[in-house]
Amino acid sequence: MALVLAGALTLALAACGGRAIGYGLVLWGDPASSFTTGQVLPVAQESSIQETLLVRPEGSRELVEIPAWRVRLFKSREEARLAAEQYAAFGDKYGYSERDGLPIREQPEPEAKRVYKLREGQLVKVVSRSEAQAQVAGYEAYWYEVLTEDGAKGYCFGAYLPVFTATGDPREEVERLRARDPALEALVSTPWRPEYFQEMVDSGRVDLVRFSPEIGLFIDEESRTVRMVSQRSRQTFRYTAIENVGPNRYVFVGEDRNSDLRAHLQSRERLVVTYSRNEQLLSAVYVRFEDDIGALIAAEQERRQQLYEDFAARGRILSSTAYGRITLQEGMRFVWEDFGRLQELVFLKPVQGSGAVDFPYRLAAPLTDRYDGVISFRFREYGPEENTTFLYRFDSGGVRFESVSPGNIQDQEVLRPDATSLVIFFSFGAP
Repeated sequence: MALVLAGALTLALAACGGRAIGYGLVLWGDPASSFTTGQVLPVAQESSIQETLLVRPEGSRELVEIPAWRVRLFKSREEARLAAEQYAAFGDKYGYSERDGLPIREQPEPEAKRVYKLREGQLVKVVSRSEAQAQVAGYEAYWYEVLTEDGAKGYCFGAYLPVFTATGDPREEVERLRARDPALEALVSTPWRPEYFQEMVDSGRVDLVRFSPEIGLFIDEESRTVRMVSQRSRQTFRYTAIENVGPNRYVFVGEDRNSDLRAHLQSRERLVVTYSRNEQLLSAVYVRFEDDIGALIAAEQERRQQLYEDFAARGRILSSTAYGRITLQEGMRFVWEDFGRLQELVFLKPVQGSGAVDFPYRLAAPLTDRYDGVISFRFREYGPEENTTFLYRFDSGGVRFESVSPGNIQDQEVLRPDATSLVIFFSFGAP
């Protein structure tokens, strides 16, 4: 596996005297010495028995001993300098083990020989990172080349190795990070969306009534509130504390314990909440949704607008001898005159005859050969989720409408026409 920083050349050094036998890049500086991480030093001598190097600081005639594991050796100053430039990206990178026994391996492979086991919370210095993430036991993460404070080195898979940046003492940062509750932080900082958001996007069937930036679960630590917003309701839970009651399980404690809200973070991407409303226990599933909601709404609106323009291009006046005349207007508006008995047959309630045209539904696969599309009329008297819908097929000089009731529509898709559907032919007239 290619790594960001290539392995150092192993030198067989046995020289003594004043001339440098190589140059060393300090991978992990020692706070007790004057050597800093990323520094390049001339190396005068190596002791294979004591596993130390004698280095000569720039401008000094004295030799100083440093553990060999802290340094990577190179033949020339130029090689060491280039390696130092490359290593600069990792100079302040550290990690720690989230579990006891996390293995360090000889190579960045899950079956490679284990050379060390990390203790929970043990600090390591990150030396390099694999170019791409790998899949190991169902987890996706990078492989990291690491050093331990007692001189072990090798490769550790990152699934349980949080990596962080520290400009000061990395041990203090490890203590701070371990004191945190990452699951709780993820829970309260994420604007959670209903599970169907992702299902709509994956299927390409976005319902603009139920898909909105305002819909979701939102936690505000400052005001100590949890807001749950849907297209039909808004609820606000006020809590006094958040209690951890199990692995990734939390209770938002209300002033009245009967108003507690329970949250189970099943993964970093999925949240299940349970709560009481009107003495009834309810649950809801939310997901982490990172797509641009505004852009997705705009794309869906553009799709519907294009369908309207394509339809209107065939004729803006639709005439039927029995069911009146429909005039398609700018802005996806319509006026329907003399609609006759449709008031009782397919309209949802008494209407005056004007409103908005929309194309919210798609054809199920078995219908694509029989129909050209689905058109909906939302009269001014209708609610936001009400419309009168027809399958349509263009014919010579006109269009044939076939009624569809809500029971034959599921997940923004028309599954079938009505068993006793009303069929209307409209001819296109001159605008």
